[in-house]
Amino acid sequence: MFPKLWIFDMYAVMIGVGLLSAIVLLEIYYRIRKGNRLLLSAWEINGMVAVIIGFLFAVLTQNLYDFISHPSSYTWSWGMTFYGGIIGGVTSFLLGYFLIIRKKWGPVIKDLLIIAPACIAVAHAWGRVGCFFDGCCYGIETTAWYGVKFPNLPTPVIPTNLFEAIFLFVVAAGLFLMAILVSNRFNFPIYMIAYGIWRFTIEFFRGDYRGEFIPGLSPSQFWSILLVLGGIGYGLFLYFYPKHKQKKEA
Repeated sequence: MFPKLWIFDMYAVMIGVGLLSAIVLLEIYYRIRKGNRLLLSAWEINGMVAVIIGFLFAVLTQNLYDFISHPSSYTWSWGMTFYGGIIGGVTSFLLGYFLIIRKKWGPVIKDLLIIAPACIAVAHAWGRVGCFFDGCCYGIETTAWYGVKFPNLPTPVIPTNLFEAIFLFVVAAGLFLMAILVSNRFNFPIYMIAYGIWRFTIEFFRGDYRGEFIPGLSPSQFWSILLVLGGIGYGLFLYFYPKHKQKKEA
């Protein structure tokens, strides 16, 4: 839509705003909880490294999709996919935790897992706003009132990028309130299940073809199914494990 504003790349600007928003939520949460300032700084540094690794994985994953879909005409691109980025970013973050943070502060990740989903959701929301400005991740053609005419497309399309941004802002706000008001330890499985269902559904309205892993499913739908199943499994673990542990100790 508006890929550049003066000399600024709007997608990059929105990514920066998203990262800043995530840090702000993290800072507010740890100040309310009166957390360790040095530990918070370590989380933020580890998070920035994870973002860089996640970016590389997002690009590599999209190129893998492109190669699988069109091996004979494949050329390198800087396109990205969220699930590739989240897999690479989370893996990097956990490595930083187990290799560095846990050795210094002990098993402190439980508190972070309460606020982390809100941080991920708000950063992702701003990224989708960046997609809207850039004219990518758009939907199928439509004549409805909410259709948007992107300069690179011949007809109006469903602004799936903008709809996803709105959804993620709502999710981020809800998760943040649950984190600071009730310290809800189920925030991560809630995020995984909610986003997985949303992403699986919105894919039916996407108009940019990105290949298939399984016939009839886009790559993102494949990962969405795994995300929902993982969220259900993680939620059941959080619910039953403390009871099992208490029963065993008794």
